[in-house]
Amino acid sequence: MTDAAPRPALIALADGLRDARTRRGVGLRRLADMINLHPGVLSSFELGKRIPPDTTVAHILGVLRSPTAVCDQLVDLARRAHERDFIDHAGRAEDLLRTTYEQRSTHVFEWSPTLIPEALQTVEYARALRDTGLVEPSPDVGRRSLARTVQELTSPTDTGPRRTYLIGEAATRSDFGSTDEFRAQLDAVIALTRHPRMSVCLVPAVECPPGLVERFTLYENRAGAFTVAVPHHRGAVFITHEDTVTAYRKTAKALQRHATDTGWR
Repeated sequence: MTDAAPRPALIALADGLRDARTRRGVGLRRLADMINLHPGVLSSFELGKRIPPDTTVAHILGVLRSPTAVCDQLVDLARRAHERDFIDHAGRAEDLLRTTYEQRSTHVFEWSPTLIPEALQTVEYARALRDTGLVEPSPDVGRRSLARTVQELTSPTDTGPRRTYLIGEAATRSDFGSTDEFRAQLDAVIALTRHPRMSVCLVPAVECPPGLVERFTLYENRAGAFTVAVPHHRGAVFITHEDTVTAYRKTAKALQRHATDTGWR
């Protein structure tokens, strides 16, 4: 890992500032004039290349008349922008951060011990999870799952990061949803094992009992692993601390040694 790993809070802040401006229909140069700031400096804030002072963030959002909740969130992000690790308490920044880290990666590794990884879920499987009542309802849960799967299936083989999905044996036995829906989900996963930019393997429970290693995603570039995302119930923790990332990389290698591409049924 190198010091080039982008700070998670800074990424979320940059996107939040850009979103606040575009929601008001204000161009970058116009906003720069309104707050008496050079357009290049404002652009660097929105691209995450420079950390704005929290007072500047408050001023920008005040001029844009952004909601109080947005102001509070982004000012807090500005104060945490130097931190290596970031706890996304409500899941507001998770999709943004995952997308950004994937764009900076040459390889994305995901370990999912008890469920099918979200990117590989069918619409019906994702809906069955939602119907348990333990996942916050989202009207686009099925559409989002399908879009991510289609995106990966149709991605040209020479672009985007290589992906490795290791799935725990417990994920192949479902106690929710219908039997037909779950069989369709397994068929979809098996079909993805033939994707040229994707490796999908099973880790037997005897090698890693459920509950021993929590779910995580590791992002790697040519210099090595640089960020790990550890999901919690409503969001995720994004970690760039070198020792922690290295430990997760060792765990990923250990899991890969026990992985197999057979035994799905």
